[in-house]
Amino acid sequence: MEASRMFFGLKTVPNVHNVPLCLKTNLSLFPSRFLQNNTLSYKKHDLFCVKAESSGDLESTRPLTYFSPSFWGDHFLSVPVDDSDFAALEQEIESVMKPKVREMLMSPHISDKERIRLIHLLISLGTAHYFESEIEVILYHAFEKLDSLISREDDLETIAIMFEVCRLYGHKMSCDVFDRFKGNDGKLKQSLGKDVRGMLQLYEAAHLGTPSEDIMDEAVTFARYHLESLTEQETSDNLFKHIQNALYRARYHSIEILVARQYISYYDQEEGHDETVLKFAKLNFNFCRLHYIKELKDLTKWWKGLNLASKLPYIRSRTVELFLGSLAIFFEPKYSLGRMITTKLTMILTVVDDTYDAYATLPEATSFTDSLQRWDRGATENLPSYMKIIFQNVFQTVEEIEQEMEVRGRSCRVLIDQIKSLGRVYLALATWARTCQVPSFEDYMELGLETAAMDDYACYSFIAMEECDEKPLYEWFESKPKIIQALSTVFRLVNDIATFEQEMSRGEIANGVNCYMKQYGVSKEAAFEELKKMIRESYKVMMDEFMTSKAVPRQDLRCGYATCSTNSLFTDFFGLDLVFSPSQFSALPSVLLLPLSSPWLVPLRSIYLLLHLWRSAISGLVRSLPIASFPSDRELIGPLAFYQGEIHRYASGRVRSLWLDSQEASKLLLVCAVL
Repeated sequence: MEASRMFFGLKTVPNVHNVPLCLKTNLSLFPSRFLQNNTLSYKKHDLFCVKAESSGDLESTRPLTYFSPSFWGDHFLSVPVDDSDFAALEQEIESVMKPKVREMLMSPHISDKERIRLIHLLISLGTAHYFESEIEVILYHAFEKLDSLISREDDLETIAIMFEVCRLYGHKMSCDVFDRFKGNDGKLKQSLGKDVRGMLQLYEAAHLGTPSEDIMDEAVTFARYHLESLTEQETSDNLFKHIQNALYRARYHSIEILVARQYISYYDQEEGHDETVLKFAKLNFNFCRLHYIKELKDLTKWWKGLNLASKLPYIRSRTVELFLGSLAIFFEPKYSLGRMITTKLTMILTVVDDTYDAYATLPEATSFTDSLQRWDRGATENLPSYMKIIFQNVFQTVEEIEQEMEVRGRSCRVLIDQIKSLGRVYLALATWARTCQVPSFEDYMELGLETAAMDDYACYSFIAMEECDEKPLYEWFESKPKIIQALSTVFRLVNDIATFEQEMSRGEIANGVNCYMKQYGVSKEAAFEELKKMIRESYKVMMDEFMTSKAVPRQDLRCGYATCSTNSLFTDFFGLDLVFSPSQFSALPSVLLLPLSSPWLVPLRSIYLLLHLWRSAISGLVRSLPIASFPSDRELIGPLAFYQGEIHRYASGRVRSLWLDSQEASKLLLVCAVL
């Protein structure tokens, strides 16, 4: 069956897009090796180890942790990217659509409130980055006359939108603005619960609170209670699904491009939506997506060229997953180089992390740390052969990045210092693990904040931000700013809670939860609650620093704040070994695999693989999918009928709300209605 004949959705539903935006391709974007005789089976993976040059006694201390093989492998090498698609999209965005939207934004015929609402819409759709300078000017002048703008405003949605936009652009609009919605008892009025859109906007804005803003905590609890109490009959199906997405993960704790992808689907179904703004958002999303695929092709080729996965079989090979981490920091097309650098560094340093955690003996780890401190290509004479491979690849990767940035007038000095520091803290943690020490919670956090590597992540991202003045940026970075410290606290504690059971089962007892339990004599559940309080307070510190710090440009602070969304990525999405999980399944297709199109035109074999992957996620067998050849279109007809029944069986249960966002689940159900 030809792709152009395949309709992704109910045949009775009219075309809701007026602009076809499907990016044509003859190949599926889904990995083609996950099917074998149309069944799922466990496949045994034989683990072999590199030969260690150490004594038998040392071998007995080798941890030998096993990580699952890569889910994606070299798939993106086979995905075609046509340069003409890039050129066509960029031409229409820059020459046609961007001027139209700018004209709307700067129009003298709309009020300040309407302009701020439009800015909020552009932020939600992922297109505000095209108008940063215009938005800065608009909000600067609006904030100067804020009191007069809001003095008589009693619409909750409008106030919440203004609060949200101002804070996102560094203007600390007071939370006292919400006092007007309190009753005589000093609490938010229960009658507000009837304003569904106001509740949703309040819920999202309330996540931008700072320390001591108690009303923001109250607002989160209040709004969540009322939104969770809604039934599908009380509002439109489109708004109900949008609310479920918001409740599943707070907007500002998620990945920006994923939020934009979901919002485009929601806005597309809203009555009275602006066609120009919507088309601009779709073009931008598809343009971003093309960048991501091209970057993944280059990264996969680079990683395959290093051949570390075969030389060091104990390591995690996670190109796609770690790329999504860099995507969380900055999704805009102009930061393509930044994503490439960040992903390369994260991948090569994940090898270092796995070596300390999962393979090296303590004497080997000590020698490797010494070599990192010397930072010289010849500093490997005391290393075993497998560690020489690691050191040379780390050194070469950094050297290549240095050469890349040198022609742009930028330095990597801070990067090398960060790698040295990381080696020292990895050794300290390895020492605790090998000697079965459980340090005090304070001692653990002192090292744990550094092993969270959020300062490293921020450092990687700053390297490629060519529009920023390097000297003050690195002076600020080396001052250990509160926003980075708070970010590290969030990541460390979120990670420790999410991986506690796994780490304890591996014998890694130097975990934040375990350290807290031992020091204070409390249960696991009590420790979880205390650590979650610390996480919430750290988010508030980040927001406060984001709005009040003037040492560096807002864009640098935004990248630092956006890094917190990697917490969900590496814990909720992947877990301890960064392997593909059911919740990641709903995110990847929406960002990397499926273009925005009208109607949903998808090759038959892509649909088959989508359903197969979904069934795999449900069955919990994703980690052991077999490698096989790609079936022909004719061979797909029978299995599709089977998977149709599987989807109908599971879609009405908890899987729909826990593992898939509402929009993606709906699309899968529409496929079944057609097949």
